[in-house]
Amino acid sequence: MERGGPETRVPGEKRTGKMKPPGDGVHLVDVAPTVARVLGLEMEDPDGTALEQVEDWGCSRAVILIVDALGCGLYRLLRPGLCNLPRMAGQGLMFGAAPASGHTTPAIASILTGLLPRSHGVYRTSDASRSGIKSVLEMAHEKGLRSAVVMEQQGAEAFQGRIDIIRGVPGSLGPLEFDRRICRSSLEALALEPRILASHFTAIDRFCHSGPANMISPAARAVDAHIGRIAGALRADTMLIICGDHPPHAGPLRVDEGPVLLMLWRKDSSP
Repeated sequence: MERGGPETRVPGEKRTGKMKPPGDGVHLVDVAPTVARVLGLEMEDPDGTALEQVEDWGCSRAVILIVDALGCGLYRLLRPGLCNLPRMAGQGLMFGAAPASGHTTPAIASILTGLLPRSHGVYRTSDASRSGIKSVLEMAHEKGLRSAVVMEQQGAEAFQGRIDIIRGVPGSLGPLEFDRRICRSSLEALALEPRILASHFTAIDRFCHSGPANMISPAARAVDAHIGRIAGALRADTMLIICGDHPPHAGPLRVDEGPVLLMLWRKDSSP
């Protein structure tokens, strides 16, 4: 899906970036512009646009939780066994969003930069450390806003010297233990009160790829519990974004195309 074009500026506007009216198609490249608008950051010509629906939420912090392979079809299949995600979907906003890529690294780069792969050029983890393209995490850091990332060790190291808080988790860990560490490290990072945090859960995707397939549901329930813990630790002015990066592209639940889950929730939306 191609996006782009000149941006209309409003003189004196405190928040920046184009706004996407309700009803327009939603894409994962809309995540970074939405976060940038919440944080008051300027993005130069992103391929995505900020989501208008959160404009009046009054948030000043953002947490992005990327759940690898969480396509909409897989979410519908797993939803009966989940607790937190269905509840939060009812309290916030849920979309079927177009992914930027069928592969994790370029897809995550698109989520964090608001650019399509042809624009950011990050196709392998090694590309990220050499890229001159700035993610919304780096933009926040450069404006003096504390930023944090929690992900697999090699991916986290690509942010070295570029943001404030970096927590890498060894990819050699088993899928469930890896996600437990991601949750624990995310909670530790949140205790340092960043204005933006991005974390990446991978267990669902790893079981889709390598099996056993009967572990996909337990992995999803574990991620759901982790998300609940993280949501419970957020400040009241925080916008939480939960999204897949691509549909499952391996195993018995493989889907080569289709939307991924994109959910937006704010801490004070719960009763």
